[in-house]
Amino acid sequence: MELKSHFTFSKQQRSGILLLLLLIISLLCIYWFVDFSEEDTFDTSSAEIVSIKKELDSLRIAEVENRKPKIYPFNPNFITDYKGYTLGMSNEEIDRLLQYRKEDKWINSAADFKKVT
Repeated sequence: MELKSHFTFSKQQRSGILLLLLLIISLLCIYWFVDFSEEDTFDTSSAEIVSIKKELDSLRIAEVENRKPKIYPFNPNFITDYKGYTLGMSNEEIDRLLQYRKEDKWINSAADFKKVT
């Protein structure tokens, strides 16, 4: 039994394959080298667009202001475990503060608070 190769093509098939490869390569080159992006055709200096840009800028600034951490006044003499935790204090700092208060001492300044905690 003689095995026939599946990759033998006639002259017409070879020219068809070559033409198909050339077509694919030319389409890839066109896709690669031609810029298909659209040009901006509208005027960006009109009054309406400038006002919209200003409004967007003000909204961005307002959003940045809202993201800033807020400083709330508190009295460290009457702080609980939960309030200390929500303020970001560690358990050791809270325990030192509560021990300081059990000795009937008061915190009168930020420096005292830093010293105790």
